[in-house]
Amino acid sequence: MIAPPILFGNMASHLARDKSLQARLRGHPEFIPSAVEEFVRLYVPYRGFSRTTLSPIEFHGRTINQSEPITMTYAAANRDPDVFANPHDFILGRENVKQHLGFGRGRHRCAGMPLARIALQIGLKVMLSECQDWEVNGELQYAKMPEMGIVSCPVRITKHEGPGS
Repeated sequence: MIAPPILFGNMASHLARDKSLQARLRGHPEFIPSAVEEFVRLYVPYRGFSRTTLSPIEFHGRTINQSEPITMTYAAANRDPDVFANPHDFILGRENVKQHLGFGRGRHRCAGMPLARIALQIGLKVMLSECQDWEVNGELQYAKMPEMGIVSCPVRITKHEGPGS
């Protein structure tokens, strides 16, 4: 699986910059599933997909001929201001967050979606529970085509202080 590691890199980087969100999620792990959905919406790891039409169709005043390729960009769709208010902001508890296309849609959605969601939720919960804080500590490395996002996010961890640390 390529997408979850990229999403982990993006989550680690985002939470290193947004300390209040990091603390809120650490204090309220019940918000983690909602946070994961918003991270997937905001940092979708795939650029998009292409399909071909089965017959000519009219779409937004343009005719798309049979077998003509159509490309949809997930990142653009997930930041559509007609669908998501303040689309470039992370909003925990966004009511319509599950409308994102981070896992595709319909019969072409990601077969690993349930496993990816669980892995991201568990991974984020462990990241938050096992340390007090983290910050980016080095150069971020980014994916190349067809994925996009952070593939390497070196962090410096501040461990919990006190007994059992």
